[in-house]
Amino acid sequence: PEAVVSAPPSVASGAAAAAAPSGDEGRAGRKASSDVTRQPPRENPWTEEVPREPSAAPAHDWNERITDECYRPNAHARVVDGNNQVVAIVDNFRRLSFNAGPTLMSWMERNEPETYADIIAADRAGRTAIAQAHGHLILPLCDDADLRTQVRWGLADFRYRFGRSAEAMWLPECGVDDRTLAVLAEEGVRATILAPGQSRRVRAIGGDDGSWREAGWGLDVGRPYRWMHPDQSGRGVDIVFYDGPLSSEVAFGTGSLSSQAFIDRVVQAGRGRGGIVAVSTDGETFGHHHRFGERMLAYALEVEAPRRGVEVRGLLDAIREVPATDQVEVHSSAWSCAHGLGRWTDDCGCHTGGEPGWNQRWRKPLRESLDLLRGHAKEVFARRGSVLFNDPWAARDAYIDVLNGSRTRDDFAEDHIVGDVVDAFTLLESQRHAMSMYASCGWFFNDLSGIETVQILRYAARVIDLLDEVGEAGDIEARVVTHLANAESNVAGIGSGADIWRESVVSSRVDAARVVGHIALQDLLESHSSNSTMLGGHRVERIDHVHRDRGSVEWCSGRVLLEHRRTGRSTEHTFSALRLGALEVSGFVRASQAGDDAVLESLATAFDEGVPVAELLQRMQRAMGNRSIDISCVVPEAVEDIVRNVATRVTDRLVDTFANLYDEHRDTLEQLQWLGAVVPRELEATAELALGRRVERELANQRDSDNPDDYAVALELAREAKAQGVVLNVPVAARSFRRVLEGTITRAVNGRDGEGIRQAIGLLGVRDEFGMHVSLDRAQELVYEALRDPQSRAISRIDELAERLGIAVEAVGVRPSPRVRLSHIVGAPEPGDTPTL
Repeated sequence: PEAVVSAPPSVASGAAAAAAPSGDEGRAGRKASSDVTRQPPRENPWTEEVPREPSAAPAHDWNERITDECYRPNAHARVVDGNNQVVAIVDNFRRLSFNAGPTLMSWMERNEPETYADIIAADRAGRTAIAQAHGHLILPLCDDADLRTQVRWGLADFRYRFGRSAEAMWLPECGVDDRTLAVLAEEGVRATILAPGQSRRVRAIGGDDGSWREAGWGLDVGRPYRWMHPDQSGRGVDIVFYDGPLSSEVAFGTGSLSSQAFIDRVVQAGRGRGGIVAVSTDGETFGHHHRFGERMLAYALEVEAPRRGVEVRGLLDAIREVPATDQVEVHSSAWSCAHGLGRWTDDCGCHTGGEPGWNQRWRKPLRESLDLLRGHAKEVFARRGSVLFNDPWAARDAYIDVLNGSRTRDDFAEDHIVGDVVDAFTLLESQRHAMSMYASCGWFFNDLSGIETVQILRYAARVIDLLDEVGEAGDIEARVVTHLANAESNVAGIGSGADIWRESVVSSRVDAARVVGHIALQDLLESHSSNSTMLGGHRVERIDHVHRDRGSVEWCSGRVLLEHRRTGRSTEHTFSALRLGALEVSGFVRASQAGDDAVLESLATAFDEGVPVAELLQRMQRAMGNRSIDISCVVPEAVEDIVRNVATRVTDRLVDTFANLYDEHRDTLEQLQWLGAVVPRELEATAELALGRRVERELANQRDSDNPDDYAVALELAREAKAQGVVLNVPVAARSFRRVLEGTITRAVNGRDGEGIRQAIGLLGVRDEFGMHVSLDRAQELVYEALRDPQSRAISRIDELAERLGIAVEAVGVRPSPRVRLSHIVGAPEPGDTPTL
């Protein structure tokens, strides 16, 4: 059999080999969801945290949701039998080439370390990962400096994460031109993946100018091609062109493609041509866009491909086995635009979503606005950087090592900085954000007001703020906003880019004064002074603090020292604030000055002496200036923390009221149900709130006990709810219960403890009786791995636990076999005719 290449599923964008599991339970269902791309950075540019994204509920944000739906499941993909019992759990990343986008991987490293470790381990086992240009910019649209830095940052980040040099690189949106490929070759990148329509013409390597043949979508994609550097140095890049129709069918089809049908299509695609069949698509296809898509991949690559004589190879392995014999030239183009690169520059007609009559004429003035800012930022960086760095551009390229944590700021400064360290890091940050503002998704969709476009405008605002810190902002913000006024939204009432800047960008800014305002809000609304040492991108040191109550009014004051975690800039601030009601806070903050201690002491005395609130506010304003503190000072990603105390108090009062009503009318409710009467929804809601809260409290009282007997009282409450037709919703308890179950199984397996297995079985019984929606994925994986170990398999009752978790015990450790009749197979391959996929 010939080699099969699956071109990469993107962990952050790009490519993946696709297949589907056999049987109805394994068919892909096209999943309605927000098509928010995960490739570019999504963090608030000032705080570097992803705020809650309501459209991703119940997850906190889309990174978290898509990790749950796609990235984690692909590392633990189920192969199931006809009864939906697990017969194998496989790691798809070990069978596929996949690109690892630095922006998503850095988020995953902090927030989903287990999945991050799974992806790193997959590459360690098979060298399957390839690099990605760092910030998901369209590389052919970058200037020379940014293009080089994006490639170098992508390669350096890959080396940091995977412990080896990348040989191949995924180009964001397959954006390519000769200049981009030249940089890849010069930076040591051996290979990339493109769409066949991006090819221009081909000839035999070493052929003369008269032997060029036109290529394009009719290109033979069954073998790699060699792009040659124009300097005739012999350097070049090998290019695999994916199978366009098959890739499109996998990515955008109805979702009914089974694993057998997929491999059939692979065989058909390769018949008569030999070589490679490469399928390339967004990795989120598998599990996010197509539910159970990871099972498609697992079954196709683990079962169907070997059965059909199709080998699965990594990208570079395939190139080594089927070396390029022809040279290729490319168009300036991308895989998602039929007009070259128009999707990121003009109203070319390519877009996603929108309404009839909408246009994308906003793209050109948007790019021109950002180009204006980029030019100003680069001029400042070159001019000021010439006295701050040994070599400003070499320092910028090396800054990635500080960003990913592979090098300390001090070590970096010792090698690269010769002037003021804070100003130097401030300029480096301005360049980082100036590149981020070109992330591809800002132009991809249908309107200027989309969250992706607003995000890149926020990066622009961050650039301006950083330039202002070194006294170089000038009038650049006014010039940018004036230019943005030429970009018009399609949405009625939104207005222009200038309106969006004022409404959606300015409000996102988090400067030091806002961080201090947030600290005052924490003090007043959470009724304590937070001990957090990081907030809004700053390290926080509280120098002093006073909090006093006067009946329903509270007052706080203090001084705070902040140091920005990236630039190292330190500032000290003094604040004073009053709480007048639930979320009604008024106060003031300013840079600390001599005599502030006396000012705060005078305000404290006035508060203690009962000076009226209105007069207190006037004194505070006279003493401290006009930078006010109110609820709008909340740092975006900490909104929930700041109001949780208030919301919890209100919720507790409401639920207690409902509980009293339930107790008062419980007999009536039971009699209505006994009579078979339809209970009004309002009464059902009362019972749900009352019983749900009591169950939550009772479960919390068990303090994460792994003894099933400790849940007896909670079970009685659950039975009461069931008798009254009440569906309990206890999400907090469910998360806690899942941790208990997984911890119990982990300890039992590691200690080969039969008693622990018995407790786990009992906990599953508690879960079943509650009807709690508790994910059993991790528990299933723990037990599956234990069954593969002969010593662990001997643990008492582990087979029983496995069966309760939906594992086909007798199949564990046995290679899965196809569950289809031969009549289901279309076009069995002729001898010697199996393609390389």
